[in-house]
Amino acid sequence: MIEAIFFKKGSEIVGFEVRNHGRDIVCSAVSILTLNTVNSLDAFTECVFSLEYDDLGGYLKCELEADSIGEDAKILLLSLELGLRGIAQEYPKDISIKNREVK
Repeated sequence: MIEAIFFKKGSEIVGFEVRNHGRDIVCSAVSILTLNTVNSLDAFTECVFSLEYDDLGGYLKCELEADSIGEDAKILLLSLELGLRGIAQEYPKDISIKNREVK
């Protein structure tokens, strides 16, 4: 099962982690959403973030510096959350989504 974790400070998303995904259609959708979010954060925002990933796939972690998160980055992160929650609604046996409060 794919695990998606959103790191939050209060109601604000400050990062995300996705793990345990493979090569089926649900995994492809999750990969597209997460990679597009990272690429969009890089191309369209001034947000500072760190990235960890497995070259073979199956793991991605993106943590943003809270002080650098502008409205544009907030919208991209909310869009990712909306997309992943939509996938989870359609495929509840394939993906779980959790929130983790961070300091």
